[in-house]
Amino acid sequence: MAHRLIELEQKALRLQDAGKHKEAAELFAALVNEQPDWEHGQGFYSLAINYEDSGQLDKAEEAYKAALRFQPAYDIFLGGYAAFLYLHRDPKTAFRAHLELLEIEKINNDAAAVKSTTLALRTVGKKMGLSEAEIESRINKGLSSE
Repeated sequence: MAHRLIELEQKALRLQDAGKHKEAAELFAALVNEQPDWEHGQGFYSLAINYEDSGQLDKAEEAYKAALRFQPAYDIFLGGYAAFLYLHRDPKTAFRAHLELLEIEKINNDAAAVKSTTLALRTVGKKMGLSEAEIESRINKGLSSE
């Protein structure tokens, strides 16, 4: 069974690379249907990306959330979800997701990621209509400001 699932994932990734996101999503959906915990949530994350890229935004959001249930503090999954929220949902939810991501990146001592997420928070904050001072205050307070 595992060999068949690996082949399924590889085929889905080839379709994704070819820009055939709807078809790739169908294969990733079959993969996670058969083995929901595939690669500790990677199957759902890949599904989310392809749903998003094919315009199936509600399904994409559910798949991002499913991936995060397996690894809630994984910066890749959370970063993808935060970007999705910024692009397709309300800025306040995106801001909170970015704050969560920032905390994880600080714990991981990833200075480059902290810098990038801080910039994203400033962008999302502006989209929310916050002043520079309010954005900085919320960044400095972290999730306790929410």
